[in-house]
Amino acid sequence: MKSPWGRLALPLLLGLCAACASPVPQRGAANVPGTAGSPASASAGSGSAYFSPGEVDSIALLEPPPAEGSDAARRDLQAVLDTQRAAHAAGTTARGVGDTVIDCQRVAEVLEPVAAQPGELQGKGAVPTLTGDGAAAVAFATRAALQVAGATLAPKQYWARPRPYVVSGEVERLGDVAPYSPLAIVGGVERAHTSYPSGHAAFGIACAIVLAQMVPEQRAALFARGRVYGESRVVVGAHYPTDVEAGYRVGTAAAAVMLRNPRYQSDLGAARAQLRKALGLPPAAP
Repeated sequence: MKSPWGRLALPLLLGLCAACASPVPQRGAANVPGTAGSPASASAGSGSAYFSPGEVDSIALLEPPPAEGSDAARRDLQAVLDTQRAAHAAGTTARGVGDTVIDCQRVAEVLEPVAAQPGELQGKGAVPTLTGDGAAAVAFATRAALQVAGATLAPKQYWARPRPYVVSGEVERLGDVAPYSPLAIVGGVERAHTSYPSGHAAFGIACAIVLAQMVPEQRAALFARGRVYGESRVVVGAHYPTDVEAGYRVGTAAAAVMLRNPRYQSDLGAARAQLRKALGLPPAAP
């Protein structure tokens, strides 16, 4: 499987350490496997800093995940199995695996161009691939969303919830958690205890929030796709539905803080102009 980093111009992994957040009380192991290779650990590269995980107390925002062995936990696991079966039946499993890619282009694919500028769009139909200035605008959204997703690392470490496939061998492991995936093993240790909340879900909803600030006319489609991006984590067996909902909550709260950052707003203005031009939209958003 193609690595999600192949789609990004973001070269390094970010160590979310005590330098960028106050110490976090630990309920799980001190060294939690599974932080590398996820949005929460991905670097924002050499771009601007718009948000630090320490700006949001993500643990305080969330109720605890279902207790191990509880009826709620059993329902959560059954929901994973039902979702995987439904995806196979509907033919959407491949999309779920594709959403392993950590790139806001996965959400931006729903944007509908009005009159594409020459060289700005490739492909035909309702799912264009943005290039040139349009791609640069989406890359800005990716940088911002990655920083937002970093807010999920503290609660991941705090609760150290095992992933669904660790709890049940019935869960199919796909995408980045497949046994053959290089992202499934970090430092010789299998990724397991990083299930709650979902960093991918936080990333996807942040992509939707940022892109909707550029193209508010298509807000509904962007948010719908951002949620599907998060739900794909259930399809591949990496997360429970409760993990995904918690990811949306953290991502929304962290994005709300980021939106107030002056540097973010300045860069957003330039990205908005680029993306709207690429889509053939008027410069000023309604």
